[in-house]
Amino acid sequence: MVLRTALIAAVFWAQSLSVSAFLPRQTLARCPTQVFGINEWRDTFFNFPGNGDDRRLGKEEGGAPKEICILPFPYDEVLLQGETKQLRLYEDRFIKLFDHCMEKHSGVVAMGLLAESGIIQTVPICEIEAYNRMEGFGIFVTIRVVGRGRLLDITQQEPYLTATAVEITDTIPANLELPNLVASNIENFMLLLSSMEHRLSQAMEESEDEEDDDDKEMKKRIQIAKLDDRFYDDLGDDEEDVLELDRRGRFRQAYSVALETDTQGYCLPKSSDIERTPQELTALSWAAFCTNLLPEEDAAFRIQALDSDDLFERLKLGSHMLREKKNLLREQMKKAGLKFKGGEFDEDF
Repeated sequence: MVLRTALIAAVFWAQSLSVSAFLPRQTLARCPTQVFGINEWRDTFFNFPGNGDDRRLGKEEGGAPKEICILPFPYDEVLLQGETKQLRLYEDRFIKLFDHCMEKHSGVVAMGLLAESGIIQTVPICEIEAYNRMEGFGIFVTIRVVGRGRLLDITQQEPYLTATAVEITDTIPANLELPNLVASNIENFMLLLSSMEHRLSQAMEESEDEEDDDDKEMKKRIQIAKLDDRFYDDLGDDEEDVLELDRRGRFRQAYSVALETDTQGYCLPKSSDIERTPQELTALSWAAFCTNLLPEEDAAFRIQALDSDDLFERLKLGSHMLREKKNLLREQMKKAGLKFKGGEFDEDF
């Protein structure tokens, strides 16, 4: 679902929003904001005009509505639970937005994802994890996703976007047997995809050894250009380490981060025989969508995952996405003359 209000202004703002990596990393000293965060934002009372209607709607949605500022982004830059992004805020309206977030919203801000028809109604809720003001350069900010919200109304358009929103929490199945089965399926897919990608990588290296010098030089230049683009995109603190990990390693890392940044409460099932707790299943359901080195390639699936408030459905969506990746890799291996013997992991749920 999307909100059509304020689309033109949001698009203009998104075009002027810059990511950091403008300066060498060692100059970006960090100012942690541990005294702020989503828990303090949840406890903040907001007095809206038409208070009665807002509170009634909040109860229907499962929580009281809260005010939140919106930083606009293209929808394919969506972040999921635990993921971070480094930004450079240098225009006056964004400086004011940052100050408002820090002073009145406990360092919490929403990512406004822009689609063709408006702002997507479901938004990642982020904490301002670290920042540094530099005279003449603006504010360098690191945001991290710690939750999700649903926009109810755009309440301000100038000088920056603010909205009322309610938090989204997952529906957890009473019986976790099937969710655990799908979670195991996802883990098996990660192992299989890592093996297939390793075989393809080896085959490409062998084929490069047989190419002439001109072809090698051209591929080298293209690779260097791609690395430069990624550096000036949004290079994170641990991105070099992530680039060195295989898909399974990136999955494990994303799972750990999602688990550590989850601030929702969970009721443990009565049975002690379950393989994974609801919180562990939730972290795994997010990690399934965080293993691509180019996350924008999975944007459609990531938006669907963000919008899903059913844990089991999100796990099934992750399994479906990975099955498609396996089929694509299988075709690539076939073209390369490679054969792969491994489990299929194609159960349907």
